Amino acid sequence: MARQETNDFLAAFAIGAALGVGATLLLRPQKPNPRKQLQKRLKPHVRKLSKSAARTRKAGRIAPRPPAAEGMEDDAIRAGRELLAEFRGEVQRILDEARDELRGLASERPPRGDGGELEG
Repeated sequence: MARQETNDFLAAFAIGAALGVGATLLLRPQKPNPRKQLQKRLKPHVRKLSKSAARTRKAGRIAPRPPAAEGMEDDAIRAGRELLAEFRGEVQRILDEARDELRGLASERPPRGDGGELEG
């Protein structure tokens, strides 16, 4: 009879452990979503900006731009376009080199046999 009690105890212990592990896994908090964390951190700043913009619209005035900022937007756009053009040129050069190299490898390759199998 002692053996039966031991087996019952071990079975109950195993079932309890499995239930405990399952409950722990179910109740574990989800992994934090980076996007939601960023939204949560930015929320106070967005509120401040929207309130400020609403006050500006309500007053019927447009916030003055600093004189130094007048030409900075155009300069930034121009610089971005130049960088993009350089990047496209570099990508095109790399692709052209790769195509030439592949064509060279294809021309050096021995012709295939009639059965489509490699000779060798």
